[in-house]
Amino acid sequence: MEDETKNLSTPIALVLSSLGYSYVLATYMTKGLTRVLFLLPTFYLLTIFPWYFTSSLLRGVLSFFITWITSFKLLPFCFNKGPLTACKNYLDFVAIAIFPLKIQENTHPHLTLSLSFKTLSSIMARYELVTLFNKPYLATSLQDFWGRRWNRLSSNILRQTIYEPTQNVLVGNFVGVGKARILAMITTLVISGIMHELMFYYISCGTRPTWEVTWFFVLQGISMVFEGALKYLARVKGWTPVHPTVFNVLTLAFVSFTFSWFLVLPVWRSGRNECGFRPKILPFRE
Repeated sequence: MEDETKNLSTPIALVLSSLGYSYVLATYMTKGLTRVLFLLPTFYLLTIFPWYFTSSLLRGVLSFFITWITSFKLLPFCFNKGPLTACKNYLDFVAIAIFPLKIQENTHPHLTLSLSFKTLSSIMARYELVTLFNKPYLATSLQDFWGRRWNRLSSNILRQTIYEPTQNVLVGNFVGVGKARILAMITTLVISGIMHELMFYYISCGTRPTWEVTWFFVLQGISMVFEGALKYLARVKGWTPVHPTVFNVLTLAFVSFTFSWFLVLPVWRSGRNECGFRPKILPFRE
């Protein structure tokens, strides 16, 4: 147990120090690509962090919160955007970067780091837990499910880092708003699929990706486009509205079936709890 604690103290210290580096150095760097370049060591450390843990469940959870979400919070921070820009001190920066938290409005930054109960209470009162799920079982469409109800933490981060910038670039290059939204949505889902593929890579101990996870999200994007077109056609033709319960059942059935086929089966085939190696980026393993 003592050896395991020693082994874990190193990656934890690396993450905390790399976030400290990002907070202090990036604050004094010109926003934009300069910050991104100087934060490359931090991004690298975040990618190897999950390998220090032997449990496949822990690797999956940490790759989501640390490798994916923390990295995607740092990216907009490089351009003075995103939730990390509201942080006034290092403790706030670490808490918001790692955990599903946001700083509450109308609160004042604490001036001391003493570990008294009163101070800890005031510190925790500054944070608000981000709602991860908003009753996904009530979704009446794929757009409602993925955009407003399922994993709102990753949805918000993807919107800030991928969807909105992509849409702005496409509109700025004389692409219609409608087409820009569709292309931005599909791009966002492809990136989401790649990040989920990375999570499965950690869970399966570095097994070569089958890309089924990525295709799952591509399929969701194509289906949302088809869904939107069908709704538009129904409005134009004046078809009789279908009861929301029918859409609810169809949405949940489609998501459940595709989820089982593209996500559950790959993990079932290749997931292992013990990798048998310590942290380092390894070549794909058969």
